[in-house]
Amino acid sequence: MNCYVLYCLATKVEQLCNIFNGINDIHAYIPKIEEHVRYQEEYIVKPLFPNYLFIETNKGQSEFDVFLESIRKEKKGIIRELKKDSVSALRDEEKELLNMLLNNEYVLKMSEGYIGDNGKAIITKGPLKAFEDNIVNLDKRNRLAYLDIKFLDRNIKAGLWIKQNTVM
Repeated sequence: MNCYVLYCLATKVEQLCNIFNGINDIHAYIPKIEEHVRYQEEYIVKPLFPNYLFIETNKGQSEFDVFLESIRKEKKGIIRELKKDSVSALRDEEKELLNMLLNNEYVLKMSEGYIGDNGKAIITKGPLKAFEDNIVNLDKRNRLAYLDIKFLDRNIKAGLWIKQNTVM
């Protein structure tokens, strides 16, 4: 199965996702991230990559390009298809990364951990457990961790709740 990424108008992403999901042989989704809201002690879910729509289909690159051109005339809001060297499908390692980070509802859930003796984050629960060594920056105030892994030309950020500074 191929995974393509579309850059869309912010006001049309949800609508386009619903339209694509109504088409046979296409599954569209918007990756989201669970973040902590300061002073309210609650979590919100918002787009991980704002304005990006991910589409999984069995269509090859040329077949998808023809399909996209036909639907673009009918549905406004698609700005462009992300491509590298005329290929827009995500590579296998990029798809695997998404599968490791996102749950079944395509949400990057909040991870939990603590700061070890060496000053590094030790992840005890959540999707960042497999990426502990990739954490390059912690924002304890906003409960975010930044990874040294690039995806769509930006570093990935993920929610991380530092429970306490000692071993649990």
